[in-house]
Amino acid sequence: MDISTIVNIILCVLSFILAAISVVTVVITLRQNNKMIEESTRPVISVYTDEINAGNPFFYLIVKNFGKSPAYITKFEYDFDFKGCYKIRNDKDYLEGLNNAVLAPGQSRICTLDYAKIDKEVTFTLEYHSGAKKVYSDKFTIDLKAGVSMPYGKVATEGKELRTISYALQEMLQKNL
Repeated sequence: MDISTIVNIILCVLSFILAAISVVTVVITLRQNNKMIEESTRPVISVYTDEINAGNPFFYLIVKNFGKSPAYITKFEYDFDFKGCYKIRNDKDYLEGLNNAVLAPGQSRICTLDYAKIDKEVTFTLEYHSGAKKVYSDKFTIDLKAGVSMPYGKVATEGKELRTISYALQEMLQKNL
């Protein structure tokens, strides 16, 4: 075997090795890109509370999809009995309606609660999927009262109607901070 044949064989082997490395690199890159795209477009459901005070404070429980795609909720469970805590008709558990619900991107479901009747932390268990049938599950415990009723001053104006308008405007300004 002459030297040119040996050099050609070595070059062929090296070319094959480089091609294999290139294919592996492309596959790894495609998988990473797929994960990044999926993470940036997935639904993200969060449960939190907020308070609005337009003269009379209202305490809200909010379930919102902060993601970029619709969330199809298949399981929404909690370890607290909210019956009797709702400000509107206490005979129905409004949160049960979130099982098999769909939340569009940015959409939220809100219910008014009686602040005084929430007496412990609540554990929420969520299971939902995207339109691509990728299933997500979350389990978290939160203190619904934490940080909601932090004191802040509002300057009341004279007269009941003006006070209500003043409170509403101050509340709108505060929410935009």
